[in-house]
Amino acid sequence: MIRRHGLVEKLIIFFFILLVSVLALTGFSAYFSQLSVYREQSEKKLQNTVTFLSELMKADGRDFLAYQELSIALKDEINIPADFDGNYHEAKIAFYNAFNRKYPGKTPGEEVPYKAMPQKLQILYVTYRQEYWMHIFESTSENFGVFYTYYLVPTGEEEHVYYIIDPVPETKTVDGKDFIVLDQDIYEATEEHEHLWQALKTGKFTPGYDVFDNEYGHTYACYYPLVIEDVTVGVVGAEIEIENVSNTIFKNAVRQTIIMAILMVLFGGVLSFVIGSKYIKRLLELKDDVVYFTETRDETVVDRVNSRIKGNDEIHDLAVQISIMISSIRIYMNSLIETNRLLTEAQDKIRTVNELANKDALTGIRNKTSYDEEVKKIEHQIANEGFDKFGIAMVDLNYLKVINDNYGHEKGNISIRKICMIVCKNFAHSPVFRIGGDEFVIVLENEDYDNASFLVEKFRSTLEEIARDDFLEPWEKVSAAIGWTMFDPENDKGVQSVFKRADNLMYEDKKAMKAARE
Repeated sequence: MIRRHGLVEKLIIFFFILLVSVLALTGFSAYFSQLSVYREQSEKKLQNTVTFLSELMKADGRDFLAYQELSIALKDEINIPADFDGNYHEAKIAFYNAFNRKYPGKTPGEEVPYKAMPQKLQILYVTYRQEYWMHIFESTSENFGVFYTYYLVPTGEEEHVYYIIDPVPETKTVDGKDFIVLDQDIYEATEEHEHLWQALKTGKFTPGYDVFDNEYGHTYACYYPLVIEDVTVGVVGAEIEIENVSNTIFKNAVRQTIIMAILMVLFGGVLSFVIGSKYIKRLLELKDDVVYFTETRDETVVDRVNSRIKGNDEIHDLAVQISIMISSIRIYMNSLIETNRLLTEAQDKIRTVNELANKDALTGIRNKTSYDEEVKKIEHQIANEGFDKFGIAMVDLNYLKVINDNYGHEKGNISIRKICMIVCKNFAHSPVFRIGGDEFVIVLENEDYDNASFLVEKFRSTLEEIARDDFLEPWEKVSAAIGWTMFDPENDKGVQSVFKRADNLMYEDKKAMKAARE
């Protein structure tokens, strides 16, 4: 049995689907909207960071270029403690004290080129400048709220760069102490660092960022080229880690969704109560009244429906129409019952007339009219279905006129009924028709078609036994001639040709019986 959902249940399902859909759309919308805003803010923050650092480095001009060149050349000689805390002042004082002792009253870089200084002074200078820029990069990261800032210089080898300024460097151990490894040579694939290499090759900033999943998390990186005296000497990079922020945004979106779900459930509950009490209840009452009328046909239910007609809405209109409909149905049903009774009586009369029209009044078997209808049916089967398994047998009662003249027509009728009974009993699987006063036609079919020869002989034997029975009255000693034949598809065009052949054979049998008596 198919389970049917009620209106209340359907409304609950609809509200649940609506609730889930709205909450899902709200949650996704809130999450992606906040995430989009955060990404835009992050990209702007990264751009501001790298722009700020590059401008500071560009302002340093040739001094920065000298520092960069010496840093790469002396990287293995520079020892900055691994626990460097950003205090570069000691290294600065150490460099200037040593420089002033060596070149009293001179200015480093201008009067004494950095490359002309002794290596020890160069080491002190690079140490001071390295610590200074590490401090600047670390402070900028904190002030701008980015995760990681660094400065890269191409090594000259394809897809390789030096990390000149790297706040998160590797360390090395020298004489039992840990120091920062400077200017690491790192392979950075172009397909993974598209914006990095584009900035180095073009010397121009391109908005957007590269996305990484590494040991630091899920990060976005932005790059700005450092151009000094129209030469791109390196690129400033800044990264921001967004996974934690994405999780926070997701939690906020979930929180908003839950709050909205609670509000919608409360609203839905109130709405369901109002709809249930004001509308659904009235509809269910109307449904019960209609079901009651359907089962009982009790038209007093109209009074109950009328008593519930209230309000000024569609349910009120529906109740009015149901009341009118029940009254109309009752009137229609009474009319229909009377019409059905009259129709049944008419059909019975027509059936009786049809039976009388197709039945022989004396014998009760089918008459000539019925035989003609049978012929039409067989002709149709021959033409449309290729029907060919049938035959015709003709039986003609002998001496009917003699019995009528000598004993009366009543005794003749007894003879007709008796020969009819014998024919019907002998050919039990075929229709038998009385087509004249003493003539009968059998349409041989089914088992009688297959055993026609045997049944004809049996028929003749039955009549011979009757003829030898001296206890029978003359009108009971019935005698008849029989002729029979089968439909031949190659020679017969229809039933009529078979009928004529059977009729001729019957008359031949009658002549033979007469000759035998004489």
